[in-house]
Amino acid sequence: MKSPVWSKGPALKFCLGAILAGAIAFSLGCQAKPVPLSTGALAFKKEVKACLDTLSVDLVEPIAKRDLNGIKSTLQKIEPQAVKLCRMCPFSIGVLNRYGETLAIYPPREVTTNFSNYELVTKTINTKKIQQQRFFLQDGAILYIVCAPIMRADRVLGLAAVAINAEEAQQRWGITEKEFLALNFNT
Repeated sequence: MKSPVWSKGPALKFCLGAILAGAIAFSLGCQAKPVPLSTGALAFKKEVKACLDTLSVDLVEPIAKRDLNGIKSTLQKIEPQAVKLCRMCPFSIGVLNRYGETLAIYPPREVTTNFSNYELVTKTINTKKIQQQRFFLQDGAILYIVCAPIMRADRVLGLAAVAINAEEAQQRWGITEKEFLALNFNT
């Protein structure tokens, strides 16, 4: 029967330990450092976050009461502030219940979509944090969606989401897709 490797002596133990320590140090030292965000990406984050913060406060009562007219009037009241996000580009603000069902969209249009199976929606509900994702439309256009939970007493009542055309966001803020995906709206 062969003796275990560790019984071969202190020199072998030292070599194996040094290799292991080197591998750990190498893996820790080689982690990618976050790329600093551009001025445009920071401005985008600030403006979208301010809009979502307002929505997250003003929509609590209408969503809690299941007041669709109250939700729609809140969106109309907030819309002038939201337009500042992108005066010339198409955007939408959507409000969902905690099950991912659409309650209202601004600018108003008929939508009966259920987003409960969308990763962005489930992730926002489960983490109770703002999340973002890019979506591809059938015509090949890309949308940037930022989704925030509407909370009361640590309970998700619903979600508010801002959708902005990626090309228009690039023109307005100079934000790249990589920067958009790297943003942390929770800090």
